[in-house]
Amino acid sequence: RKVYVLGGIGINLEHYKYSPPPLEPISFIFIGRLLREKGIYEFIAAAKNIKERFEGVTFNVLGNIDPANPGSLKQNELDTIIKEEIINYVGYVNDVSHWLSKSSVFVLPSYREGFPRSTQEAMAIGRAVITTDVPGCRDTVVNNSNGFLIQRWSSDALAEAMEKFILSKELIRDCGKESARIAKEKFDTRITNKKIITILLS
Repeated sequence: RKVYVLGGIGINLEHYKYSPPPLEPISFIFIGRLLREKGIYEFIAAAKNIKERFEGVTFNVLGNIDPANPGSLKQNELDTIIKEEIINYVGYVNDVSHWLSKSSVFVLPSYREGFPRSTQEAMAIGRAVITTDVPGCRDTVVNNSNGFLIQRWSSDALAEAMEKFILSKELIRDCGKESARIAKEKFDTRITNKKIITILLS
């Protein structure tokens, strides 16, 4: 009995077309349920850290809280960080590609993942990525090539990676181009579908 590991099932690159990352202002985007295991608390802490030291950097958050989940960000916590203008809270949206195109760097500080579709989408659009060095997440990023792999549970490590991008707009552009190249090579559904068919027929 043979076992094949394909990674993600791919995405339709026609829906996630490359666009140059906006650099004025530099913005970071988080997409997902606002849960502890997704790294939302680290994202917020890193955003506070950066805002204390750099002007004009923005942080977009897409996704909902989950009151039934004990690890969810609480409504009063969300209200506070919105009031303090730590983040730009967008909430749930159907068209994430629009917000990805408006952001400079994609951030997924998750504690664990499968093969994250959101990262594939961000890479296809041409966004640099900061994500955790855990299975699934690490399979999308080549460290120091199209982004940075960081230690999970560490808002300091996340802020440090963010700072590298803030101090080098060229790095944002270069990592974004590499993300798009990787996405075209590995995540195109036409390629992944051919692999699946080949395996099924073998």
